[in-house]
Amino acid sequence: MLKSISILLICIPALLLSACQFTPGKIGVTEKYYDFDHKVHYEQIKYSDDHYYLKIKADSYNHFLQQSVFLLRHSQLLCQGRQTQLLLQGGVQKFDRLPTTPRPYEPDLQAEITCIEVDGE
Repeated sequence: MLKSISILLICIPALLLSACQFTPGKIGVTEKYYDFDHKVHYEQIKYSDDHYYLKIKADSYNHFLQQSVFLLRHSQLLCQGRQTQLLLQGGVQKFDRLPTTPRPYEPDLQAEITCIEVDGE
Protein backbone atom coordinates (compact mmCIF):
# COMPACT_ATOMS: atom_id res chain seq x y z
CA MET A 1 0.00 0.00 0.00
CA LEU A 2 2.73 2.43 0.99
CA LYS A 3 4.72 1.47 -2.11
CA SER A 4 1.80 2.21 -4.45
CA ILE A 5 1.21 5.60 -2.80
CA SER A 6 4.86 6.55 -3.19
CA ILE A 7 4.77 5.53 -6.87
CA LEU A 8 1.69 7.71 -7.37
CA LEU A 9 3.38 10.64 -5.65
CA ILE A 10 6.32 10.32 -8.06
CA CYS A 11 4.34 9.65 -11.25
CA ILE A 12 1.67 12.34 -10.97
CA PRO A 13 4.09 15.32 -10.73
CA ALA A 14 6.22 13.83 -13.51
CA LEU A 15 3.19 13.57 -15.79
CA LEU A 16 2.10 17.12 -14.99
CA LEU A 17 5.55 18.51 -15.70
CA SER A 18 5.87 16.62 -18.98
CA ALA A 19 2.47 17.94 -20.09
CA CYS A 20 3.70 21.51 -19.60
CA GLN A 21 6.90 20.93 -21.54
CA PHE A 22 5.50 21.64 -25.01
CA THR A 23 3.23 24.54 -25.76
CA PRO A 24 2.65 25.25 -29.44
CA GLY A 25 3.57 28.70 -30.75
CA LYS A 26 0.86 31.26 -31.29
CA ILE A 27 0.08 32.24 -34.87
CA GLY A 28 1.43 35.69 -35.84
CA VAL A 29 3.11 36.44 -32.50
CA THR A 30 6.84 37.09 -32.13
CA GLU A 31 8.39 34.63 -29.67
CA LYS A 32 11.95 34.96 -28.37
CA TYR A 33 14.16 31.90 -27.85
CA TYR A 34 17.74 30.88 -27.11
CA ASP A 35 19.37 27.80 -28.63
CA PHE A 36 21.95 26.38 -26.23
CA ASP A 37 23.64 24.11 -28.79
CA HIS A 38 24.42 26.88 -31.28
CA LYS A 39 24.45 29.69 -28.69
CA VAL A 40 22.13 31.97 -30.65
CA HIS A 41 19.29 34.26 -29.63
CA TYR A 42 16.46 34.31 -32.13
CA GLU A 43 12.92 35.43 -32.69
CA GLN A 44 10.35 33.28 -34.44
CA ILE A 45 6.98 34.15 -35.93
CA LYS A 46 4.70 31.31 -36.96
CA TYR A 47 2.32 32.35 -39.73
CA SER A 48 0.99 28.82 -40.26
CA ASP A 49 2.17 25.21 -39.86
CA ASP A 50 4.27 25.58 -43.01
CA HIS A 51 5.32 29.25 -42.96
CA TYR A 52 7.70 30.87 -40.46
CA TYR A 53 9.87 33.96 -40.07
CA LEU A 54 13.15 33.80 -38.14
CA LYS A 55 15.36 36.66 -36.99
CA ILE A 56 18.69 35.49 -35.59
CA LYS A 57 20.38 38.12 -33.46
CA ALA A 58 23.81 39.19 -34.71
CA ASP A 59 26.40 39.29 -31.97
CA SER A 60 29.80 39.03 -33.67
CA TYR A 61 31.38 38.57 -37.07
CA ASN A 62 32.99 35.29 -36.00
CA HIS A 63 29.68 33.86 -34.79
CA PHE A 64 27.95 34.19 -38.19
CA LEU A 65 28.92 30.62 -39.13
CA GLN A 66 27.08 29.24 -36.06
CA GLN A 67 24.06 31.39 -36.88
CA SER A 68 23.98 30.11 -40.47
CA VAL A 69 24.21 26.47 -39.41
CA PHE A 70 21.49 27.07 -36.84
CA LEU A 71 19.24 28.56 -39.54
CA LEU A 72 19.60 25.47 -41.72
CA ARG A 73 19.09 22.98 -38.89
CA HIS A 74 16.19 24.84 -37.30
CA SER A 75 14.37 25.20 -40.62
CA GLN A 76 14.66 21.43 -41.14
CA LEU A 77 13.25 20.90 -37.65
CA LEU A 78 10.32 23.24 -38.30
CA CYS A 79 9.44 21.51 -41.58
CA GLN A 80 9.58 18.00 -40.05
CA GLY A 81 10.83 16.11 -43.10
CA ARG A 82 9.17 18.23 -45.77
CA GLN A 83 11.31 20.21 -48.19
CA THR A 84 12.48 23.56 -46.89
CA GLN A 85 12.51 26.78 -48.87
CA LEU A 86 14.55 29.64 -47.40
CA LEU A 87 14.11 33.22 -48.50
CA LEU A 88 16.84 35.37 -46.95
CA GLN A 89 15.53 38.82 -46.04
CA GLY A 90 18.81 40.30 -44.83
CA GLY A 91 21.79 40.00 -42.56
CA VAL A 92 24.09 37.90 -44.77
CA GLN A 93 27.60 38.97 -43.91
CA LYS A 94 30.31 39.27 -46.52
CA PHE A 95 33.59 37.49 -45.90
CA ASP A 96 36.89 39.35 -45.89
CA ARG A 97 39.80 37.18 -44.88
CA LEU A 98 42.06 40.14 -44.14
CA PRO A 99 39.88 43.25 -43.93
CA THR A 100 41.60 46.60 -44.42
CA THR A 101 38.90 48.61 -42.64
CA PRO A 102 36.99 47.94 -39.43
CA ARG A 103 33.99 45.70 -39.89
CA PRO A 104 30.70 47.58 -39.64
CA TYR A 105 27.85 46.50 -37.40
CA GLU A 106 26.10 43.58 -39.05
CA PRO A 107 22.30 43.38 -39.08
CA ASP A 108 20.38 40.37 -37.75
CA LEU A 109 20.13 37.34 -40.04
CA GLN A 110 16.52 37.25 -41.24
CA ALA A 111 14.83 34.49 -43.21
CA GLU A 112 11.39 33.40 -44.24
CA ILE A 113 10.90 29.62 -44.12
CA THR A 114 8.30 27.80 -46.16
CA CYS A 115 7.74 24.06 -45.86
CA ILE A 116 6.82 22.44 -49.15
CA GLU A 117 5.02 19.13 -49.53
CA VAL A 118 6.55 17.31 -52.50
CA ASP A 119 4.44 14.72 -54.32
CA GLY A 120 5.99 11.30 -54.82
CA GLU A 121 8.15 11.22 -51.71
